Amino acid sequence: MMIAERFTKEAREAVKAAVREAEQGHAAEVGVEHLLLAVLGAPVLAGFDLPRDELETAFRDYRRKGGLTKADAEALRGLGIDVDAVIESAEQSLGTGVLRPGPRRRWFGMPLEQDFKKALENSLRESRDLGHNYLGVEHILLALLQGKGIVAEVLTEREVTYAEIRKRAASARAR
Repeated sequence: MMIAERFTKEAREAVKAAVREAEQGHAAEVGVEHLLLAVLGAPVLAGFDLPRDELETAFRDYRRKGGLTKADAEALRGLGIDVDAVIESAEQSLGTGVLRPGPRRRWFGMPLEQDFKKALENSLRESRDLGHNYLGVEHILLALLQGKGIVAEVLTEREVTYAEIRKRAASARAR
């Protein structure tokens, strides 16, 4: 069975929706944050408090800071570097959003960030590790939680853990 054939209809739709999220947000590439926004309504996330507007704000802030997470900013603060002050100064001198990546040249469609591609690869591993013969949204979420970036950070802050999603994914298969 080819990888694309393993994707459930919901997982395929999530990937397409992630591209739409990136396009609507005028992003340079499709990132993992777009993938999370695309799967917010998934049953595996039922019961978690994941307000879309809060997530979008966190993602905008992340992009504004050139990809630094809160953990990164805290580490730099520990070294005496105030990231917010540095960004504020740079934006006053060079313009708002100066640290965000600009549009990249593309030949076909929307380019995918490396982390996006890695999340899809890891979702396949998650599916195999659980003994599933399909790749669903739950596997995509598990892969997103494995990452070290903004998506894993915002999910963890909202008590969405790898262990809980894995438990839900395993029990979904049992039904």
